[in-house]
Amino acid sequence: MHFSTSSLLLYLFASASCTAASPLYIQRSRRTALSTRTWKPSAFTNPTTLRVTTPHVLELTKINNKGNARSAVELNSQVRTGSTNLVSLAERSGLATSITIGNQKFEVVIDTGSSDLWVVRDDFTCISPESGWEVEQSECQFGKAYSPDPTFDVIDGEYLDIKYADGEILSGIIGTENVTLAGITVSQTIGVVDYASWYGDGVTSGLMGLAANAYTTDYTQPSLYNPIFATMYEQDLIDPVFSMVMSRNASSGTAAGYLALGGLPPIDIKGNFSSTPILITDIRGYPRDYDFYTVNIDGVSVGDESFPEAGGDSQYLVDSGTTMNYYPNFIADAVNAAFIPPAEYNDDEGAYVVDCNAKAPVHGVTIGGSTFYINSTDMILPAGTDDSGNRTCISGINAGGNVGQGIFVLGGTFLRNVVAVFDVGAAEMRFAASA
Repeated sequence: MHFSTSSLLLYLFASASCTAASPLYIQRSRRTALSTRTWKPSAFTNPTTLRVTTPHVLELTKINNKGNARSAVELNSQVRTGSTNLVSLAERSGLATSITIGNQKFEVVIDTGSSDLWVVRDDFTCISPESGWEVEQSECQFGKAYSPDPTFDVIDGEYLDIKYADGEILSGIIGTENVTLAGITVSQTIGVVDYASWYGDGVTSGLMGLAANAYTTDYTQPSLYNPIFATMYEQDLIDPVFSMVMSRNASSGTAAGYLALGGLPPIDIKGNFSSTPILITDIRGYPRDYDFYTVNIDGVSVGDESFPEAGGDSQYLVDSGTTMNYYPNFIADAVNAAFIPPAEYNDDEGAYVVDCNAKAPVHGVTIGGSTFYINSTDMILPAGTDDSGNRTCISGINAGGNVGQGIFVLGGTFLRNVVAVFDVGAAEMRFAASA
């Protein structure tokens, strides 16, 4: 059974209450339906020179966790009728990097769908996402915790209040502190988490958002401030562009790619860049609002067959936090039918199950007139073992809903094959094949 955005009607979100006489308990209530809006931001600079490299490069590390609640796939997962066990296994990873806050160094999750920068503090209270009751700090599985330095300046009347799509909740204070990232130090507004209901990975201490707009959620209304990327380019420390390249064979804790601020990482790039306007997709109706970088595509190809109808009015979120590509249902069916033997959709798992030794079809995504072909390795994803201990795999291409209803994504399956440039200043994205 495939799904549509219109069926995203039921989601439980949390509101916290606390008394000194009893454990902290989170009461859950219903949330309204999801809605989306896609719009084109205005350019404020000319496109950055295509081949400009930057010394401000961050190494990305792969982390394993329950599943990335900040990713586009978490939104799609809300509509599946099955258990999606295999999807959860395949999507159980994210990307992290190192930053310094004050004089303390941390690993944080990289998130292109939000703009907050936050870390957990050393005396935080951990709440179980399942039960809603206070538990030991170790249950939240954060990495190193932040102890506010004397230089941390609290902003009175501003509070961090974040709720993610899978029930994770964060609350705390807002303040300013010196933050160093890729060799650049700025005074930055950050969130410091006092209460957390969190599925951690044992490594990261927080999250750094790279979304285009800037908001944090006060208990009463959004309060605007610049994310760290905008702070840097508004102070003319970098050009208003960042780029990302993802490694193919990274294991947990190893180098998984690069994030370059102000230009390109010093890597080999095949061919020329193709450009397309940046769009922003606002996803509303969950406790947490999402803002994803989005593009139009020209179409997809499978073998000798082209599907221009994969583009048209369908927009695609570009999300490094999502492992698979999500296409309109009929396109996903066509791609998966071309595996030898064919991949078959499993209603219970919400994915196309494929023989781990299958032959993947020649498959490409066309953007800005150029076709970017996906390595066959990225088309077959390991998803654990079955009850007999045999390897289980799923396709890197999944169904995102019907045209006009679904949420479509270019995730890791696509991004491991390109250098992706987010030129926020010129309001365009550029892609080139990675070497």
